[in-house]
Amino acid sequence: MTTLHPGAMFGHYRLDRILGEGGMGVVYDAFDTKLERQVALKMVHAHLADRQFIDMFIREGQTLAQIRSPHIIAIYDIGEQQGSPFIVTQFIKGGDVTGLVRSNGPLAPHLACLVNAQVAGALHDAHQAGIIHQDVKPANVLVRNPASPLDPFAFLCDFGIATSSSDSPAGGITGTWNYLAPEYVRDERDAQGRPIQPAPSRDIYAAGCMLWFTLTGKIPYSGAAVQVAMAHQSAPIPQFVGTDEWTRTANRILQLSMAKDPKSRYQSAAAFKDDLLKLREITSPPQLQPAPSMTDPNPMPILVAAIRPPTEAEAILIEEQARPSKITPFRVGAAMLGVAALGVGGALAITQPWVEDGPEPIVPTVKGAAYADVNGDKFGDVVTNVQNPDGKGVDVVTWKSDGRTLTPSKPVTYQDPALPADNDGSEVFPLCADFTGDGKNSFVTLVRSEKGFTFHGDLKGSLKAPAGVVEQGKKMKGSTFYYDVDTDDFDGDGVADLFMTTTYGNLDPDLDKQGRTIGDGTVWVYRGTSSGFEEPTLFASFPAVPREAVAVGDFTGDKKADLVVLNRALGEPEDKTLTTGTSTLDLYQGDGTTVSAAKPFSFKHQGISSFLAGDVDADGRDEIVAAESGRGEGQAITVGTFSDDLGELSIATRGKLPKPRNVLETLSRYPLTLADVNGDGLTDVVAATQDTKDSPYAFYVALASKDGPYQGHELATWKKSPDDVHRYNLMGGTLG
Repeated sequence: MTTLHPGAMFGHYRLDRILGEGGMGVVYDAFDTKLERQVALKMVHAHLADRQFIDMFIREGQTLAQIRSPHIIAIYDIGEQQGSPFIVTQFIKGGDVTGLVRSNGPLAPHLACLVNAQVAGALHDAHQAGIIHQDVKPANVLVRNPASPLDPFAFLCDFGIATSSSDSPAGGITGTWNYLAPEYVRDERDAQGRPIQPAPSRDIYAAGCMLWFTLTGKIPYSGAAVQVAMAHQSAPIPQFVGTDEWTRTANRILQLSMAKDPKSRYQSAAAFKDDLLKLREITSPPQLQPAPSMTDPNPMPILVAAIRPPTEAEAILIEEQARPSKITPFRVGAAMLGVAALGVGGALAITQPWVEDGPEPIVPTVKGAAYADVNGDKFGDVVTNVQNPDGKGVDVVTWKSDGRTLTPSKPVTYQDPALPADNDGSEVFPLCADFTGDGKNSFVTLVRSEKGFTFHGDLKGSLKAPAGVVEQGKKMKGSTFYYDVDTDDFDGDGVADLFMTTTYGNLDPDLDKQGRTIGDGTVWVYRGTSSGFEEPTLFASFPAVPREAVAVGDFTGDKKADLVVLNRALGEPEDKTLTTGTSTLDLYQGDGTTVSAAKPFSFKHQGISSFLAGDVDADGRDEIVAAESGRGEGQAITVGTFSDDLGELSIATRGKLPKPRNVLETLSRYPLTLADVNGDGLTDVVAATQDTKDSPYAFYVALASKDGPYQGHELATWKKSPDDVHRYNLMGGTLG
């Protein structure tokens, strides 16, 4: 089979891009049209694959697919088509260790220990399944989140020349010279004269060589192939000069992993992993000094960027201060792939171009429109709305995401006679959703007018205030009227609707301050018609009890909007709006036109400052996303998930927003919004934070994860930010 061009179909896989091509085959960035996910697909050239090759290729893939290891690339599919063996694997956005070290220099010791420990763990899992990798090297280790000071995540890939315990030893030399164990070239044989079967100790030796590379940026032995092979057999094991605890421990680990005699090495990759994790906790010297060797008689000392693992608070600051480099055009190499080659005699040789003037571009993986994607590039964006600096109208700015940072657009100013002179943006509602039903997001801004709202942007028109609200308002004469406007798909027809939530404040100013409303709260829906909106209808009402927040979302997974009302505990003293205690959370399940009776749940919290709804784990159901200011330093991100039968509500803390550097001069809370800023289909949490009351606001994102903790970093600085930012000034796909 010849190389297929991007856009071609290979079975049910759409081949989107060629990521690399070598003598044995081609690797594609592909899309699985059945399961709707991005994958890596590797195809071996048909002329290289006879029947024996194909049978072994498939058998080895089947064996590897049984390994359950978080640090081994997942295999999704394997087979042959038109004589070409192919394998489909997990797609990893990141880079391989070779490119990482070449681009940024040796890893900080604590990061090198962590990455290598993860590789050792992957080897242990493979060895337990009877699989010997036989080509462990930095180019075959991919790292997700390589810039994270706490959570880089390594994947061992390319088991292209792996052997299982059921295989007959083939003899000969396989692997990469720079990381080959000495016994590979000794032609060792058993009592019957057969080649010794590959053992786990060979992989451990190669992993020890990789440890040296990640710490120093250099291979253990250099020279021509024959010189390197001889050095692996007879040259001294690389060591560092020094008597401190870290150096002594590191040298011992190198001796045990790179011993010439396999019997003197670690007897399991698990023991190697344990020692690396112990070394990670030891403070390293400020510079590493490699001992002289035959190939490098005068090695230069290596400055250490970080001598110990940072604390969580320090890690947040490191990530905030790390400014992303500019993104160059698409130059994505095989370093971004998770590929298990499963060939014979050598891995797939593919050039891995690394961008020299910036990181590899992030490729969005979400199908269709990303959550809160304003400009259609499949990255969710953030929108701000604040009073124009000259006091005339409200400026709306779209902060466009490219997966790494936010770039502001020019302000769009909205003015209306009905807007209060001191309006700070709370009467203007920028909304992003699929208002036309074509699978793409539209951007609509609602502005309060004398009779209701006018809306601008991709759709234009006007809306009247709900008649029921007007009538109820007459009964609540003299009270304060509170309302929000937002969007969701209430009836599951694929067209986004608008809705307004309303409450009436208490006539007693003290009780109003406590959140004691009068009359029922309501939710009114303006049904979307693909070209505008229908007259509003009443969707739900809820009792006038002390209310913390309201959230609308699809919590049941039936594609129809539901309502959640958090009826807050009064707390001590009662006039505190942000309380700590156990409140009642009422779930009203929607059927498209109205809601069922409230189903109460207990919600124990420690100071709610934001209460949102979004699908943070991409399971097709929204979760509650709350920011709690009372759980330690900064704000905790709490996720509430309803069980499938709606019988339970589970609560979990998934991440933290950074603690301000100057607490005394900083607001105690930050507004939040939700947007899929990196285009992976998970709804991320975005906050506007501030170091001091005089400093500009910064956008901070906590990237959602299906299972693990949310990883956070700073996205951009809001240089002309207002004195105070409220929840209604920061919009993603939902209001806070």
